Amino acid sequence: MDKLMLELHPIKGSLKEKGLYNATIATGRGDVVGLDEIVDFAFDRGYIYGIKREAAKSIVRGMLDSIVAGIKEDGRTRCIDDYLSFRLKVHGIFEDAHDEFDPERHSLSLAVAPLRELRPSFKGVEATNPNHKRQFRIYSVKAADIEDCKSRNVFWRHDIIVKGADFPLDDSLNVSVFARGVDINGKWIDCTPRILSRSDAELRLAWPDELADEKFSNGRMEITLSKIIDPTNLPDGMQRREIKAVISKDEPKK
Repeated sequence: MDKLMLELHPIKGSLKEKGLYNATIATGRGDVVGLDEIVDFAFDRGYIYGIKREAAKSIVRGMLDSIVAGIKEDGRTRCIDDYLSFRLKVHGIFEDAHDEFDPERHSLSLAVAPLRELRPSFKGVEATNPNHKRQFRIYSVKAADIEDCKSRNVFWRHDIIVKGADFPLDDSLNVSVFARGVDINGKWIDCTPRILSRSDAELRLAWPDELADEKFSNGRMEITLSKIIDPTNLPDGMQRREIKAVISKDEPKK
């Protein structure tokens, strides 16, 4: 099955300033599937058989027309098994328990509600934004070449792996490390690690020489990736992403 196409729209109202978006389904937009196609689909896939297609369409129309006519006559709610319910809805305010229905103040409308069978799970149905662009993100940081190493855990003097998305492959990406030892009153060190290898989704960083002292064998680290968007407007023309990690001295058992 093809993916459903999304169309994103800026959110209005109180959330407008946050620059957020909501989405509608754009697949087939403006090309409504009518009764002819609905019936053809049902016949082609074996949902309806044994009668002519024109008869099937006549039955559908007849059932719906009879539901509307019946509700107008007696006001009783109609249900099509566990698929749909049709009921009258009363609009307007009544002044007291003895107030009469007044067409000037009150009105009736038909409310159609989906029931259990028309509330299917859409798990497995794929949707995509055709204008999607990978976002500059950091997903994890951990010690390189260490099996079962959890994210946000690094080991003293081990290479570091940073994973994410949309990492530039040129000099428009700056990497910095801010770290201190286990002493909460200790001095934070700012350093620039060497990039040993890179892709748009992963960086391998050498352990910074500035953190070779054993006092940094336990402590805290923050890695910052800065992506230059507008070199004529620095530092405002940069996107920054940070992630924190715990530094441990003891190497994991092999």
